[in-house]
Amino acid sequence: MGLVKTVLFSDFDGTITEQETFSLLMKEFAPEASRQIVPRLLSGETTLRDGVPAILETIPSARFPEMVNRMRSMALRPGFPEFLDLLERHSIPLVVLSGSLVELVMARLAPYASKISRVVAAHAETDGTFLRIYSETAGGSELVHKAAVMREYGGVLKIAIGDSVTDLTMAREADLVFARSILAERMKTENRPFVPYGTFFDISNYLEIFLKGTRNRG
Repeated sequence: MGLVKTVLFSDFDGTITEQETFSLLMKEFAPEASRQIVPRLLSGETTLRDGVPAILETIPSARFPEMVNRMRSMALRPGFPEFLDLLERHSIPLVVLSGSLVELVMARLAPYASKISRVVAAHAETDGTFLRIYSETAGGSELVHKAAVMREYGGVLKIAIGDSVTDLTMAREADLVFARSILAERMKTENRPFVPYGTFFDISNYLEIFLKGTRNRG
């Protein structure tokens, strides 16, 4: 890690994917638990660390392969393959930070696995009747403590991409932030600088200029 000067950290659901795929799957496979718990998650009454497992652990393990298969068909945000090529040209590692499950994230990103440095998410155990969820990177109120993972990389230049309030701690930790949707609104509220984006083409275009400037300053 000491030789890495820039690391890019990206959320998955609603960022790499066009839709909030994890929420869609929870509503599809655990409709009753989602109806009860999601409003409490949104209000802050229940934390992500507690609420997400409470929903997922009502899903029979026998249905998990179906969930994984559904994830494979989810649409990616336009420009993602080209974005990966850009990072590869500049030797910038991509770390995907997700409050979802590794098994679901990798089901969609498997074709690009060789260009992704690391995926950090929770895990599902399927040897029981119902799913059991565990996370090696839980912290505070988060099932995956994104900012804590970022700190593992030390004093590198940290670039973050996100879309939701769940990406706010990640954004606060970054030197450069690409934000859309709820995250963009929260960044405005906190008077924090960010670059808006709609597609990965937008991000790639900005990064090309930014990285040239960084190289020249270096």
